[in-house]
Amino acid sequence: MPETIVIKNNYVDQMKKIVLGIAATVLIAVSGFAQKTADIGIWGGTSTYIGDVKDVTPFQSFKPNFGAFFRYNFNPRVGLRAMFLTGNIGAEGSIEETPWEFKKGVQDISIQAEINFLKYRVGDKKTPFSPYILGGIGVMYFPYEVDPALIYAFNQNHNKGMTVINESTVALSLPFGMGVKTHLGERLGIGIEYLMRKHFVDKLDNLDDPLAFINNEGKETVYSDFLHNNDWSGYLGVHLTYKIYLGKEACPAYDKIYR
Repeated sequence: MPETIVIKNNYVDQMKKIVLGIAATVLIAVSGFAQKTADIGIWGGTSTYIGDVKDVTPFQSFKPNFGAFFRYNFNPRVGLRAMFLTGNIGAEGSIEETPWEFKKGVQDISIQAEINFLKYRVGDKKTPFSPYILGGIGVMYFPYEVDPALIYAFNQNHNKGMTVINESTVALSLPFGMGVKTHLGERLGIGIEYLMRKHFVDKLDNLDDPLAFINNEGKETVYSDFLHNNDWSGYLGVHLTYKIYLGKEACPAYDKIYR
């Protein structure tokens, strides 16, 4: 192949500030609605990856992640969670029998509805635990780096050009998950959950539609688009929550409806 040229993205720091600023704005905006049934939490666990890279050794792709969230509880059944996660995502494997690996820092911001299967409020002995599900919308920030010479090893007619790409990506995601939570005390709660992210870009593993090609007649064939690509990420972790804005006891009408 012809010699490649490297281009550096000069806006990585600015993009990172924008994404982190969005996270702070969302948390402040949501917390403004908090009254007497709200929780703050810290989260710790591991990430995993599903995508174009195959033959990944089980558990090898696990990488440490941590984060925090704010949850406003509309009632013992329904809450709204604003969450921020940060850490590494990576894997080692192959694509088209060619070795491939990646590892990168990823920031994740999401707003999700949290629905309890059982009535649950932190510290309330009448609602000791509950399984729950999550779903909403989010954005992810991470670097995207690709050398067309590496793509050429398994796709000689690729459509990536000759320029080495090194840039930042802000990607829309579809977050969802499930978990179970219980109490540790009057104000403390604990839970374990598994979260998934459907990505709407194909760049997490530095393989953006890697099998796309241009034939001898100059016609381009692609296999990935905004809705259809192979990149997913998952998070398995434990969270600790602290009940805030306790206020006064819930009124009798509230208890009658939700207990």
